[in-house]
Amino acid sequence: MPLKPGDAESIGGYTLTDRLGSGGMGIVFLGHSASGRQVAVKVVHPPYAQDDEFRTRFRQEIAAARQVSGAFTAPVVDADPDAEQPWMATLYVPGRTLSDVVAKDGPLGGHALRTLALGLVEALRDMHRVGVVHRDLKPSNILMAEDGPRVIDFGISHAVDNEALTVTGRLIGTPPFMSPEQFASPREVTAASDVFSLGSVLVYAATGNRPFDGSSPYLTGYQVMYEAPFLDGVAEPLRSIAERCLAKDPADRPELADLHRMVLTLPGSTTPVTPVAPVAPVTPRAAVPAEPAVPAVPAVPAVPAVPAVPRRGRRILIGLAAALVVTGLAVAAVQTNDSPQSPSAPASASPSAPVASAAAAASAVTTPPKHARWDYQIGGAYTLPTGVRVVSRSHEDPPAPGAYNICNFNALQAQEGAESDWAPDLLLRDAKGDVVYDREWNEAVLDIRTAAHRQRIAAKVNGWIDECAAKGFQAVEPDNYDSFTRFPDLLTADQAKAFMKLLSAHAHEKGLAVAQKNTLELAPDRAAVGLDFAVVEECGEWNECGDFAKAFDDRVLVVEYTAKGLSNACSRWGGALSIVRRDQDVVAEGTRGYLRETC
Repeated sequence: MPLKPGDAESIGGYTLTDRLGSGGMGIVFLGHSASGRQVAVKVVHPPYAQDDEFRTRFRQEIAAARQVSGAFTAPVVDADPDAEQPWMATLYVPGRTLSDVVAKDGPLGGHALRTLALGLVEALRDMHRVGVVHRDLKPSNILMAEDGPRVIDFGISHAVDNEALTVTGRLIGTPPFMSPEQFASPREVTAASDVFSLGSVLVYAATGNRPFDGSSPYLTGYQVMYEAPFLDGVAEPLRSIAERCLAKDPADRPELADLHRMVLTLPGSTTPVTPVAPVAPVTPRAAVPAEPAVPAVPAVPAVPAVPAVPRRGRRILIGLAAALVVTGLAVAAVQTNDSPQSPSAPASASPSAPVASAAAAASAVTTPPKHARWDYQIGGAYTLPTGVRVVSRSHEDPPAPGAYNICNFNALQAQEGAESDWAPDLLLRDAKGDVVYDREWNEAVLDIRTAAHRQRIAAKVNGWIDECAAKGFQAVEPDNYDSFTRFPDLLTADQAKAFMKLLSAHAHEKGLAVAQKNTLELAPDRAAVGLDFAVVEECGEWNECGDFAKAFDDRVLVVEYTAKGLSNACSRWGGALSIVRRDQDVVAEGTRGYLRETC
């Protein structure tokens, strides 16, 4: 995709021409050297650039990454960890990620699967020989080049992992592809951890499903540590290979030399496996007596994403508390069913009881103060400007002390490049069977057309709501409520409202207020859906602020992106609503392109 306003046009002597991707720790650009050589340039986000500990770790990992060479990795060709914004350039590899291939084209089989497996084993061999453990092997970190896969991102992911552990005690990784020891003892992770992740990747590549797939990161971590992998649809000999790789004890996993011999037995030509609908494996309570039992949950992907373009991303940061949760100190489960009433509910329960309960929960939440100074920080958190009392931040960032905090997350679309975070059948598809994308953000749209799909998607999103509540946010802001307006031939307003009701009910049970994001046409239904206030973009630009103010009794937080919009909003509604102007990418203060103005 093209560069965005505020992006650097060159760095370290490389001309930057396109954005290749974005994550929580940095942005990847397509760069060109003076001789015309193409490279992938990874530039660290400013907050990490200001952290001396991170720079030290990043410097060490660049040095280690330079030692890795081989046919199935992208070698480091240049780097400057001491630059104002640290960066690293690797050889550019044209190709789609494995996550993108499986999401759009379906699972691999035959020669393609065998080539992938052999290439990944050789890539890990090359890393491990020089003492580098990847620790974040997953489908979105594997490029599918014409001559075989390439493993990427071992440099930055390793650096961030070390920084998080030594400074804040956080874990970083993607739970469905992490090893048990990454949760239990992250400081002691060895090369065997990558073998476990490889097993999960191969299962995903062959079936489109992940072997560990809980309804939240916590439950997924619990499954990784204590439950058997879900291997339905995995044919022999891959099934036996996966079972060996996914052994809970690192000592029971095969060495890479043995694994290479095992992978050679994979057939070179087979019919691709038909994806099997995920079903969460259930471990009987007696199977792990030393740990608290976890209720069964629908098998839906559990990877919350981290801002892509900086608004949202792919990488997960799980607090140390999450690690303690999955190791047994506390586990919260969200159970959903396709029917409106839980099977465990008494047959005589009154149908009106859930409604009354939901209403009581909604009345108990606290909404943001009216006409308070506010800020919109979903692209990166920074110190609150003087006088600000309300702020919206990404669910991956911490709430601001002393303020009313709103937790933003992408509820109806997948993150850019993170289609593999969702089961293939939960991605909206057109008549040809192709995944439907919101091209403005390059995000796959989620399929909310059936009650069963809405329940499964909500189970995952409700896990993020649980995280927001645990962090201390007072409200949530589910983004892309208006997706149906961009795809009227596929989605309807009623489907969007039915899905949002599931989120609102859960948020209210957690004591969180719920914001309606944009979507003026559904404002009259906001009480029935359970929406307590509004976060509105560019209502001044389009003369809609008054309608939102009427529908939400002036509980409206306005974000404008143009001088005209700010002027109009302030002149007409500045005395009643909370209004701020931000730069289009809502970047953090201190980042190039940052802009913030108020009435």
